[in-house]
Amino acid sequence: MKIVHTSDIRLGAGFVGLKLAGDRLRAGLKTALSRIVDFTLSEKADILIISGNLFDNHEVSKNLQDFAASQLKRLDPIPVVALPGNRDNFSDNSFWRTWEGFRQPTNIHLLIDKKRPFVKFPALDCTIYGFAHVGHDENLLSSKVLGPLQDTKFHLAASCGPVADMSGSPDSLSEQMGKYDYVALGGQPAYLDLSCAGYRAAFSGSPEPLNFEESNAGNLAVIQIDEPKKATINKVPFGHFSWKRIEFQAKEIANNDDLLRKIQEYAGPNMLLRVKLSGLALFEAGLDPQYVYKQLQEGFAYLDIIDEMIVFPENVADVKASEKTILGQYLRLIVEKMQSANENQKEHLENSIKIGYSLLSGRELW
Repeated sequence: MKIVHTSDIRLGAGFVGLKLAGDRLRAGLKTALSRIVDFTLSEKADILIISGNLFDNHEVSKNLQDFAASQLKRLDPIPVVALPGNRDNFSDNSFWRTWEGFRQPTNIHLLIDKKRPFVKFPALDCTIYGFAHVGHDENLLSSKVLGPLQDTKFHLAASCGPVADMSGSPDSLSEQMGKYDYVALGGQPAYLDLSCAGYRAAFSGSPEPLNFEESNAGNLAVIQIDEPKKATINKVPFGHFSWKRIEFQAKEIANNDDLLRKIQEYAGPNMLLRVKLSGLALFEAGLDPQYVYKQLQEGFAYLDIIDEMIVFPENVADVKASEKTILGQYLRLIVEKMQSANENQKEHLENSIKIGYSLLSGRELW
């Protein structure tokens, strides 16, 4: 028996602060679901398990519900077992209760019945156990919640939330997980195989990384079970989007063209890049981050250039301009003003330094 396991797809995620890139990412998550279906078909898998957070929240539009249902129905007759998670949680007025993807005769099965927290698949001689996320006060893998094992050869479980919510002690956790051939975990973006001698369990993580902080996201888990208690788990890299942060020291950048070349190396339609510029900027470089951004932004899914460069050192001697020159005298006077200026005034004085240095050096303004 082959199982494709995913979680935390988070359809409809907001991506606050990413501007137009948010639309591209939301579309990318819908594409990810379509690709998961394609992958499940190509692998000739027997079951697709979604262990939580198919949607980003419980306020899901009808269009998005219909899209998800239409994609998952493409797998028919391969069953899809979905578990509401800690984001798209199940409640009395939840959209899950009226979701047509589940209510119509179909291959989609939701683990939402507290009185019958499992679904059987006689053709596979398999039972999958789980109950929708209801908070941290219940042990989601306990016999109290999921009941005794059914009369099938294979037993799988699905759970969404931190491992700490499942049991009070490692021994108890091992005993509970050990009842199942595989435990499909959800509720975190990173892939993590928790298997040990007593059980097989893994967080599949999200199929697409969703922010700059995540690491080891963008994967699926494929599980092969030929005999009870003999599951093999394979991590499958899957995500299309790349989120990357880089930092450049201003003194290492010769000019705008040099900065353009350095950033251009990372360009790509699925790249989200955050560039930090720091350190003392050389006046000769004439660096203009806004100009560079405008030149390159179309080459990325998202580009952010954070300018933390120091445009003028605290010590005027660092600038190497003789006070015998008009330029040197100008710089000295500005520095004196900056020493007593507030933050808002310093910003204007720094711009004055840029402009004055360029004009007095015979350069065009950048």
